Amino acid sequence: MKKVAGISLILTLLAIVSVYAQSSVSRPKAYRPKASFSKESDSRFRKILGDDYNERDQNQKDYADDRKRRRRRQQTDDSYNGTGPDYARPNHLIEMSIRFAPSLNLNTAEGIGTYAGFQNNGAGVRMSVGPTLDYFFFKDRYAFSTGLWYTIKRSGFQMPGSFGETRFIAGLPYKEATYNLQYLQVPATVKLFANNIAPGIRLYVQTGGLLSLKLAEKPLQTERNALYMAQSGGNRRQYGFGDIELLLGTGVQYKINQTNAFNMGVSYQRGLINVARDNQLVSRNRIVSLDLGFKF
Repeated sequence: MKKVAGISLILTLLAIVSVYAQSSVSRPKAYRPKASFSKESDSRFRKILGDDYNERDQNQKDYADDRKRRRRRQQTDDSYNGTGPDYARPNHLIEMSIRFAPSLNLNTAEGIGTYAGFQNNGAGVRMSVGPTLDYFFFKDRYAFSTGLWYTIKRSGFQMPGSFGETRFIAGLPYKEATYNLQYLQVPATVKLFANNIAPGIRLYVQTGGLLSLKLAEKPLQTERNALYMAQSGGNRRQYGFGDIELLLGTGVQYKINQTNAFNMGVSYQRGLINVARDNQLVSRNRIVSLDLGFKF
């Protein structure tokens, strides 16, 4: 038993010596200095590590500077491309653009009394042009949009052949009347911009109202314009002084750079009041436009 105990003791001592030897010869872990420490500690590390310490310190500074540069570049790119969260504050709170809008015009027609049997005379293409101002009141997403648009509208009617005659004559062909109405329009709308649907391209929705002030009315083909000829030889105005309209639109904005962009969309204008001067005739304007614009 004593021999067994002695052998066990010897084996235990050998195992302890072996473990201690291995731990003493194992390589120490590389020291990673903290970002900030006292001047005394910094001086000691420089004496111990020498040039290696200076090289590590410089590498850490270069890595930190590189990360800062990449972070600033990424923030700039996000703001430029409009991909950042909720968009960045725009460079200019007020942005101006020029709008050119070819439009399809259609008017309604309902008549009683002298104007009984009136109906609209189809659709026609006219145009609208003018500056637009966008004031961004919440980052780069929501803007109050207004402007000053010169707009030409078409208004046309078909009427019974006996209109304007002193007595009713059955079987006469329908007569026609067409007018060009020139308006100065002031929009009061809100634009809501959505997230990008492609790099540099974002969707917008526009809604609000229009105040239209009539500048002039011009009858077309006066020799065949029954409404023009029937009213005191054509000296009487047929339309009121203005209109109030509802505007609904949508489109996309393509950014060229931080300042300039192209706008392309469609809009619908719905007249809310009767533009005919005579109370026996009710006519309201309807317009569908292709909105093209350049922001600068």
